[in-house]
Amino acid sequence: MRPFALILCLSAAACSAKTEHFPSPAALRSMEHYAIASCFAYQGQPYLKDQGDAWAAVLVQGMSLKPDDLAKIAAQVKLELGKGEMAVMRDETNPGRDKILPVQYCVEIIDKPGVREVLNKLAANSAIRG
Repeated sequence: MRPFALILCLSAAACSAKTEHFPSPAALRSMEHYAIASCFAYQGQPYLKDQGDAWAAVLVQGMSLKPDDLAKIAAQVKLELGKGEMAVMRDETNPGRDKILPVQYCVEIIDKPGVREVLNKLAANSAIRG
């Protein structure tokens, strides 16, 4: 009888311990996609800008984040863009010239430390709000 009481006590203690809150993978992915879409929307090329705006609009409809949270993501993306660290390669069709790679840059923007920090904070807060 005693071993059963000990196991029951340990089980109850484990159940009452504080648990971590984790966002769903889909929620985090949607926030990452919003950051990428925002990056496209800030590009100077009309096609990328249009696609970014449209993608962001679709994402907003399916997300449960507050407008202030979305604005934080977009503001951090804009801040990163202002650093001028666009991906570049040598243009093989025009020797001696560079070719900018905004698609690569925007896809990788979620890995910039400032953007990742905002995404992680918002993801943690959205998991707590549940």
